[in-house]
Order: sequence, then structure tokens, then C-alpha cells
Amino acid sequence: MSTPIKDAVKQGLVDISGYPAELADGRLVPVSSDLTARLIDLVASGSGLAVCHGTDVLLARHGMDIHRESDAAVARDYLESVFRAFAAQIDVAKHSPVVMGYDRVASMDVDGYNKNTRFTPNADHTESREFLTTKCVHFDAATPFIGNVYGPYTNITGGLPIVCDTREFCARNGIDPADLLELMPHSYNVAVKQEYSDRILADYSVAVNVNLLDDMILVVLNNEVAGGLAHAGTTPELADPAKPGKRPLRHMEFQFPDSEFLSRWYRHYRLGIPVVKVSVPEVETAEHERYHSGVRAVLATQAPSTSTG
Repeated sequence: MSTPIKDAVKQGLVDISGYPAELADGRLVPVSSDLTARLIDLVASGSGLAVCHGTDVLLARHGMDIHRESDAAVARDYLESVFRAFAAQIDVAKHSPVVMGYDRVASMDVDGYNKNTRFTPNADHTESREFLTTKCVHFDAATPFIGNVYGPYTNITGGLPIVCDTREFCARNGIDPADLLELMPHSYNVAVKQEYSDRILADYSVAVNVNLLDDMILVVLNNEVAGGLAHAGTTPELADPAKPGKRPLRHMEFQFPDSEFLSRWYRHYRLGIPVVKVSVPEVETAEHERYHSGVRAVLATQAPSTSTG
């Protein structure tokens, strides 16, 4: 297990219940400038990772319950505002190896367990399609920073976020970051080639171990292929197969005006422009197992400091 990524997760833990936020008109406000500065220090200036946890404690302080859907929605909106406050303070062009014209942050709620249908975060330049959140080791395309909100889960085991130190892997093995990549069918994201994935998971990865049945976390990543961190997830499964499961996710990313910028990003990494299929692969097919089966390997884990989650 690579020491740097374990340290990055440990140092990147941010207990948001320790920062002031008040309930006003059904929203938690404001985002503390100290919290924003902490994320900038960790993600933009530091190792490239922050894990905000303690949402359950923050809600309880205001008489709310993370297991009540309306209260969980308030928490999710607050965590989005935390990411947007971070994004507003970043000169994103300095973190991109190619001129991209980033002009906004997009957010989307997705089903983290079942298949999403008619999905696109950017209808102005990508086609609506089916979508699965469970993926192999990968980067999200054309956004230097991402934010993912996980939880609370219902009747789900697994589904833990995995952070992969591809930056260290490339440095130690003399690999050009562009040589890590291949296009991922059914997605605009880019996968780490299978020939590297097992080594990265074995020696350069860590699962963020939090009880997502009882807490909600925001993971903020430096997601740029050159100099950033890849991510994946452990396989989500139903705890009780006879009951439905819920694994809510909210994703935030930087966006740009038109498809020419997207093409520019792929060309920079010596990739063709993907022709994305609008239907996801069926379970037990080779493409599903390669790209969408989740990580079943036993990984080292790093847990946040204690809260009710």
C-alpha cells in the first residue's frame, strides 16, 4: 500500500460540523470562508483530495435528521454550495493543461445503484444516454476538479469511494499520464487501462471508509489526468436482496461552452473523440465486467473521525 495516498486521505478529512452554518429559509448558510480556504489548501494547493464528513452531526445540531428525505436534501444542497464556494475561488485555467474556457459548474443527481436513463449533464454538446455510476478506475473527462456527494444509503453495502494515486504511479514507473488512458464505452469518462489498474488498486489506492447509511460526505478531487487522482468505487450490493436499495449521488463538475473544448481535451491526451453508445452494457457481459462491475478487491481503508456516521 502506497503511503502517500493513505496520508492524503487522512490529511484530507474535513469535519464540516466544526464550521458555522445556520438554518435560514430552509437552507444551511453561509459557507464559512475558513472551510473554503481549507478545501483550496487541500485540493488545489495540496495533495488533491478533501473528504467532508460529519453532515449528520451538522444536521442534528439544527434539529434535523439525515434519514428524513427533506432534511437530507437540505444537507445535499449545502454540500453543493461548499463545492461551488471552492470552485468560485479557483483560477481553473491554471489547473488545466489545455485551454478549455470553463465557464460554469454543473451539478446532477443520479442513481448510484440502478441504471439511469436519458441522462446528460451537458445537453448542449452531449447526447442523452443511459448511465451507470459504478465504474472501474477512471477520470471524469474535461474537468480539473469534481465534487461527489455520497449518501445516505438505504439497504446498500459497499459503494465506498476509492481514490487512486495515479500521479505517484506514473512518477515511479516513468509513465506519461496520457499513456494511462483508454476510452470507456457508454461514457464520456476515460478509463485507466486494464494493464495498469490492478497494480494501481493494489499499491496506490485507498477506500474512504465511512458509514454512508448514517452520514453524507462530499469528496472533492483534483481530477485532471496530468497531476491529479483517479477514482473508482467498491461494488454496491443490496444488504437484503428482497428489499429495494437507494444509493443517492450528486455530482459537480466544471463545464465549457461547446463541444470543441471537449474535443480539444481528448486530443491533448491523444485520444479519439468517443462515439458513446446510448445504452449501457448488459450485466455479465465483458464490457460490463470491465467498466461497470465495481471494485471487489480488498483495499486498505481510511475512516473519518467519529460521528454518528
